[in-house]
Amino acid sequence: MPAALPRHRLGGDHIVVIDAGKSTLRAAHFAGERLLARHDEPEGLPHPENAGAHEVVLDRVEQALHRLGHGPCRTLVLAATGIRRIGAPESRLRTALERRLDCEVLLANDVVAAYLGALGPRPGVLLQAGTGSLVLAVTEGRDPVLLDGWGHLAGDRGSGFALGRAGLRAAFGALDGLAPPTALTAMLLGAGPEQTIRDLYTSSAQTRDVAALAPLVLRAAGEGDDVALAAVREVAGALVEMAAAAGARLGDTQLTLLPVAAVGGLFADELFRSTVAGALREQLPHTELRSGAGDALQGGRLLATTRNDPVTRQLTSAFRKESP
Repeated sequence: MPAALPRHRLGGDHIVVIDAGKSTLRAAHFAGERLLARHDEPEGLPHPENAGAHEVVLDRVEQALHRLGHGPCRTLVLAATGIRRIGAPESRLRTALERRLDCEVLLANDVVAAYLGALGPRPGVLLQAGTGSLVLAVTEGRDPVLLDGWGHLAGDRGSGFALGRAGLRAAFGALDGLAPPTALTAMLLGAGPEQTIRDLYTSSAQTRDVAALAPLVLRAAGEGDDVALAAVREVAGALVEMAAAAGARLGDTQLTLLPVAAVGGLFADELFRSTVAGALREQLPHTELRSGAGDALQGGRLLATTRNDPVTRQLTSAFRKESP
């Protein structure tokens, strides 16, 4: 356990943001718009409703504050993948954090912070593709649209997990002679397919480990493997389909009014980004895929400072509040 945090508050404009996805945790300390410190960890947070999750989250948040080198602040923003609603477990977690850290705590889904970082408190469409995937779209006068984000069992169609799984299926299909030959068989399975699949099935971080195969699929696609390229196109197409559906539900069927921004680890790969951009232009000719103006840490800061802005309120309302 870290040493006790000093019981004093930082200045009124000091905000700490923790952005916790499925595979990573990032923390930052801001004074106004100025970034004072940042810390990254290669492990996300447990779902708030998991057994024992609250103590784990409390400890990890406290550790992150220590690694930033600062004590309690005026506001802590915790933006995490597992927060899809503000129900009883989330309310208890927020109360526990406020008591332990002696500061205001704002809870939100990490895509809200990602949206604000990429587009600011303005109407638009956000495509998020990392370990998981989802689309969040907002415009004035309409309910926000949230598509996917259901996790690897029910969704994440445009995600690193989906791409890694497609690569695995193609590799094993080729191994069995049931699918076309592909470089993915050697790249993903090596000389020991039995051990590879055993390690994945017994992994305590199965979703993350499958998603970690996505860069290999992208590499094979970049080297001209048709099977890998087809997998990339399928996953990219799923994101474009969701973007088009979100625009239609907001009354912008061709996405001529709403800007479209992309965030997440998959979009760091130029082949994946260009494939999504090309599919987007083919289906919606007047739409361009934008790079985000900032990241989710900057977005978390904006969540705190623009919380009463109409678009920010719409974004947070996408993750419906429920009574305890």
